[in-house]
Amino acid sequence: MLVGREVERDLITAFVQGQDEPVLVIRGEPGMGKTAVLDMAADIAAAHEVRVLRAAALEYEAELKFGALNQLLHPLLDGIDELGTAHQQALNVIMGLAPGAMPSQLIAGAATLALLRAAVGRAAALLMIVDDVQWLDLSSAMALSYAARRWSAIDIRMIVAVRAESDDAFTRSGFRVHDLAPLDDTDADALLRAAYPALTANVRRRLRTDAHGNPLALLELPVAFENGSSPTALPAMLPLTDRLRKLFADRFAGLPEGTRRMLLFVVLAGAENSTKLEDCAPTPEGLADLPPAERAGIVRVNPRTGRLELRHPLLRSAVIEQSTSAERRQVHRVLAEAFAGEPQRRAWHLGQAAVGPDDEIAAALEGLSQQMIRHGDSRRATAAMLRAAELSTSDADRARRTARAAYLGTLITGDLADTARLLWEVNRAEVRESPSLEAAVAAAYQLLNDEGDAGTAGRLLLATIRVHDREIGSGADAMIEALHTLLYVGFYSGRPELWNEIGSVLERAEPQPADTLALLHDIFVNPVGAPPEALRRLDDALDGLRFSSDPLRIVRVATAAAYVDRIGTARDSLWRVIADGRRGGAIAKAIEALFLIAQVDFFEGDWDELIEVTDEGLQLCAELGYTLLAGPGNFLRALVDVARGHTDTADVAAERLLLWAAPRHLVTYAAYSSHIRCLSALGRSNFDEAYRHAASVNAPGGFPRYTPHAVWLVLDLTEAAVRSGRVAEARAHAEAAVAAGVPQLSSRLRLLTNAALALTDPHDWRALFDDALATPDGDRWVFDRARIELLYGERLRREREPAAARAHLTTAARAFERLRATPWLERTQSELRAAGEPAASATRGSVLTAQEQAVAELAASGLTNKEIAERLFLSARTVSTHLHRVFPKLGISTRSALRDAMSRHPG
Repeated sequence: MLVGREVERDLITAFVQGQDEPVLVIRGEPGMGKTAVLDMAADIAAAHEVRVLRAAALEYEAELKFGALNQLLHPLLDGIDELGTAHQQALNVIMGLAPGAMPSQLIAGAATLALLRAAVGRAAALLMIVDDVQWLDLSSAMALSYAARRWSAIDIRMIVAVRAESDDAFTRSGFRVHDLAPLDDTDADALLRAAYPALTANVRRRLRTDAHGNPLALLELPVAFENGSSPTALPAMLPLTDRLRKLFADRFAGLPEGTRRMLLFVVLAGAENSTKLEDCAPTPEGLADLPPAERAGIVRVNPRTGRLELRHPLLRSAVIEQSTSAERRQVHRVLAEAFAGEPQRRAWHLGQAAVGPDDEIAAALEGLSQQMIRHGDSRRATAAMLRAAELSTSDADRARRTARAAYLGTLITGDLADTARLLWEVNRAEVRESPSLEAAVAAAYQLLNDEGDAGTAGRLLLATIRVHDREIGSGADAMIEALHTLLYVGFYSGRPELWNEIGSVLERAEPQPADTLALLHDIFVNPVGAPPEALRRLDDALDGLRFSSDPLRIVRVATAAAYVDRIGTARDSLWRVIADGRRGGAIAKAIEALFLIAQVDFFEGDWDELIEVTDEGLQLCAELGYTLLAGPGNFLRALVDVARGHTDTADVAAERLLLWAAPRHLVTYAAYSSHIRCLSALGRSNFDEAYRHAASVNAPGGFPRYTPHAVWLVLDLTEAAVRSGRVAEARAHAEAAVAAGVPQLSSRLRLLTNAALALTDPHDWRALFDDALATPDGDRWVFDRARIELLYGERLRREREPAAARAHLTTAARAFERLRATPWLERTQSELRAAGEPAASATRGSVLTAQEQAVAELAASGLTNKEIAERLFLSARTVSTHLHRVFPKLGISTRSALRDAMSRHPG
């Protein structure tokens, strides 16, 4: 029996019996007993005659494709022959039974599902248990997630354990999460009594105070007492993890040298299982060196899996601290030989073992770095490239690789502050007559984010590309990155003369396999000129992101979709990039992903999430020095502020954007500022001011090349022109939008263009408004649709059709109320009064849904959003969204008024 885990026992019993969702995530701090809970789950499953498959992810196997899936499915090998040919082939490669390229994650997921179905068909129910999924390799995570979403109709369950601070694939996928709480004083005392019956009450009290309910700490801390009775041996006034680290390190003092060295193999190999250790053991006796470590409580062999386990993650740090650099190099040399058949691991260990320059190892590490980027391991990719530079024999190679590391740090991992130092090293060593593309790219990003100097960055890149002119169509990684950077420089600067030069360079670039360069050029920077074939390629690329782990590709493809409203397709992939950044991986790409998510949130009306993600992204920009990268986040946040009536805050943001843009000639930043001020003026019905700001982005009647932001202002410019007496300009602009193919780019732009046409047509305006509101998928664009309902209602009221006007105005009012778009709500309420209905009746009689009712009742009782989320198994963000819908339905604006309002509500 686990002490203090009765809730978990009941939960898991119901879960195993199929009384809940098919996937359960057990989340807890290190040492909280997650593995013990999984052991309990296995015992419960056995008692109910449910077959158990089990695996544990390992930190150093996170880059090994399908490593955990191989371990999990190994007991089902006999069933592979029953599957179709494609699934057989995929699983045989994954399980190491046949040579060949690893299958895609889609095929792997389908093959996994087929094998599990076959296993259930032959026997009883099946429970899969996966521990430490914070270290689960992405390929296994995606294959299991794919299968889990599709096995609800069959008797398969999966329970996984993850560290609380991690952002894993299963939690992000929305599966149910149960958090392991610390033990209370009663349970902590019971655990100490059971494990150490000789401890006195005073000692137990001291231990409870120091352990803070962490079961592992409660069991480990008494080891420091020689006689199990004196509390003074415990270090005082230290954080729990520091105390445990010291205690673990003390255990190494009496270990034989062979045991200490063998532990170093366990940690540096990153395998921690007997097969791997036998392959790389430093002595013929191999595992015979480990028993002293087992007796010291450092390692144990799991009786269920046979894998070696360290008793606590902090022991890895302790092992490293107990070794010398020479000892670590020797172990890496042995491991390099052991992993001779795995080029990636071999290259890494050779790099760590080298003591002097070695071109062969440097080249292998450079290749490894490129692979790690594509597999989403950004942080180690930079480390591998820096190590490759250190091992280079020539100044030119060292400079080029150092520049590449600087570029990776700037563009991907968020190490902008270190770029200047690395570039100084490059300038000191580089061959001056042939500057490298890598150095130019790193310097360009430094200029953009440090100074915002797009002009100098563009000239530097163009000059360097001309020096390497013969490589433009080569497909070399350095040239591809230089061209991508050049395109972004063009986007921010927006100057026609720079675009002319960029266009001539890009025309000579061969289409690349990833095709992100073509997508960005053909769609992102020039959406009105995007041919249908390019949009089809974009849709295919977005669909392919589902199983991609390359943060560069995910963000670039999603960025290509920005002005054609397709980012939502990549939402899950972008969250994976964000999760990786939160773990310290591709932080710079995570910032971009946060702002791309925010763009979707603005148009789809999830403004509360927009505030959360822009806050996170802007904080990272401030901490890391990404001034330019902060622009989209500031812009989107200001749009919400201005729509909600926070005009002072929005005006400050618009002014800062313009002040930064003007001296640097950053046309895109200026467009951001004008868009914010245009929306502010429209909300205040100041149409002449709105027109001036919208027309500053592009003049009415046309959509010039390389002015992508113009498509977002189709309706804004037209409405401002009509309402300020510029009807001819408004009509010309709406017709130009149709001629430019704007309605074909997305359902949102079709919605806006039809509404713009309705505003300018004196005869068919009613049919055009109806066509706009009938746009397929139109309900998705919450704010834009509400604006069109308002415009339609205004026109109907002026045509003296008050009943019809009230219907559209009421719909608009409810949407604006939910968004808390105060200026727009007030404008709508004014129209409602003019149409003969009190504005307050717009939401009168609104009925709460069952979920809203439950959330409101718990909030009225005084629970926080987090506590409500835990009670109802929702996310805190979902709870917040429900409450924002409840408030206007109940006619209140604050949480404090909720109790009285609920007492009056019929329920």
